[in-house]
Amino acid sequence: MKKFFRTIVAFLATITIGATVLPAATASAATDGVESTLNLNAKAAISVDAKTGKVLYAKNATTALPIASMTKLITVYLLREAIKSGKVKWTDKITPDHEIYKISQDKSLSNVPLRADGSYSVKELYQATLIYSANAAAMELGDIVAGSQDKFIDMMNKKLQSWGISDATIVNACGLDNSDLGEYIVTGTSKTDENRMSAKDMAIVAQKLLTDFPDVLDTTSIAHKTFRAGTDDATKMDNWDWMLPGLVYNQSDLNVDGLKTGTTDAAGECFTGTATKNGMRIITVVLNAGGTGATKRFQRTAELMRWTFSNWKNMTIVGKNASIAGHKTVTVDKGKDTTVAAKTSQAVTVPVPTATTKKDVTLSYKAVKKTVAAPVKKGTTVGDVTVSVKGDTLGYVDGSETGVKVATTKTVEKAGFFRLLFRGIGNFFSNLF
Repeated sequence: MKKFFRTIVAFLATITIGATVLPAATASAATDGVESTLNLNAKAAISVDAKTGKVLYAKNATTALPIASMTKLITVYLLREAIKSGKVKWTDKITPDHEIYKISQDKSLSNVPLRADGSYSVKELYQATLIYSANAAAMELGDIVAGSQDKFIDMMNKKLQSWGISDATIVNACGLDNSDLGEYIVTGTSKTDENRMSAKDMAIVAQKLLTDFPDVLDTTSIAHKTFRAGTDDATKMDNWDWMLPGLVYNQSDLNVDGLKTGTTDAAGECFTGTATKNGMRIITVVLNAGGTGATKRFQRTAELMRWTFSNWKNMTIVGKNASIAGHKTVTVDKGKDTTVAAKTSQAVTVPVPTATTKKDVTLSYKAVKKTVAAPVKKGTTVGDVTVSVKGDTLGYVDGSETGVKVATTKTVEKAGFFRLLFRGIGNFFSNLF
């Protein structure tokens, strides 16, 4: 993102924020056409439940559009994966190569200054990437993980494909226009290329990051931090997520603690955000926010978050260790017991429209095993239960439904020879009559 543009935006925000009128949440029908009650002023948008991936709102959500610096969430995921595997450590240090050094010195871009002879830890580059959207820092993280920008972009694309994302265009690690990178563009891409993804796919990235590395919020929720404090390169980093507490568009009713903004000429003003309320964490993505004023992406996000929390609630459909009607037991072949009880391995809690009652919910059981052969261990999965809600056609970001496994409740040993013999004789005579 262009630092000059953002500096002006920050100045304008102090003027326009007081005049901002917050859109009211629209009341919704209980389970019929929930998504039709809000027409968000953005080119594309989505709201999803962070835990299940349930889509709660969608507008043009499958069309790939420029995503700008929200790209950095993919970069951060790959870094965290490398740290988890032991390939990279938080304390590892790197000296930037000449091209990344030059990019870091470009004051028209969002950056923290890196010295050509400096040494920077993974931790401080990670913080600069998430808090201040530092472009050269993000590129440096790519080099740390993969060894080169070309190899890192290949990793990014392969990771997205492994998540079922097939229509993304990723050409750099930071989200800038390729034209801003000078000669430092990835082989096979052009100076006019820019990263593009759909709102739905951007939500998948955010969900994967929050699920696998939830402590990322410890950093995305930092409102202010100084890069290289106490040195000549000290740079005050004010988080570009202005919805955080203490920043210019914080909303007291929305507990926003992440994630990432993005701005380029082509992308417009974008924001992938997350917030919690009443035990529900949601992820919202707004691409190319419409409206006026310096905070329009946050206005649209607040509108979408309020609408989501007003129109959806979590409902526990089935409790843990519950029996499913018609499937309370499963047959055990050659076991000491001929059947074994089967119950849910955990509770099924899903987001539903606010006026939903149990009669609007349908449970579907799919047998994994209709018969199990002894010996059978406790916890053996014999089926899956999924949930559907009347009138809800929005589905899930990954195309699947929320479900829970149904498993055996105890171990059943194999029956001995004589037990099986007498059981067989008994079955033989019972079948004669």
